[in-house]
Amino acid sequence: MSTPAEPPVTTTSSAMLRPWPQFLDLSALSIPVSLSESTYRVTQNFRYFLPNYVVLTLIIFLLTLLTRPLSLLFFLCLFAAWVYLVLARDDPLTVLDYDIDQRFVIGFLAVATFGALFWSHVWMKLFVSLLIGAVFVLVHGVLRAPEDSIEDSPYGSLLNVVDSPRGGYASV
Repeated sequence: MSTPAEPPVTTTSSAMLRPWPQFLDLSALSIPVSLSESTYRVTQNFRYFLPNYVVLTLIIFLLTLLTRPLSLLFFLCLFAAWVYLVLARDDPLTVLDYDIDQRFVIGFLAVATFGALFWSHVWMKLFVSLLIGAVFVLVHGVLRAPEDSIEDSPYGSLLNVVDSPRGGYASV
């Protein structure tokens, strides 16, 4: 008896790094009209630009490590291992003709990352860089208007303010 073949692994559009000119497009920035539009923008931009936000936060973290070159070198190697072993591979990792489960690879890299954080004593630098990254994600998410903000919005055309900021109640 043969086992059924597993479906091929495909990358989803949400896992792709978006082009940086699109991410940094100044013409797409605008101030939201309401709090509900702000929350909608943050959720849409977070879903769409998540890989870009992660890369930007990692760059901020690596920049905080410039004062500790040994830690910087170690974390660069560790991040390269994450990219190569987890993000850039479609086929399973094979060592000595044995397939290594992806969960084991992720668990090993997570333990290695926590061990590196413990060994190098850079917890505070990581915390500060995560805070800076979170502020940047929030500001970018609120100010960048998604291209499909009115059509796909759960609020429909309620966010479309064409004639007056007061809507149809201006004459009342």
